Amino acid sequence: MKKVLIVLVLMLATMSGALAKEVKVKAYTKKDGTKVAGYTRDVKDKDTVEVKGYTKKDGTKVAGYTRKKAK
Repeated sequence: MKKVLIVLVLMLATMSGALAKEVKVKAYTKKDGTKVAGYTRDVKDKDTVEVKGYTKKDGTKVAGYTRKKAK
């Protein structure tokens, strides 16, 4: 039973890594001399658009969301 559980955990770990779209950004120095450490960022899907949250004139808050691009 333990072997089956270990195999399932390993399969899920490798699958989640394959589905995650991430890019490693190397450390760099800005023009003003500020050093930026390397980091990992998510790659956005080309078919989607991220909409930031906002507040309407009447005070209603709209949460941010992701939607597919119109074709």
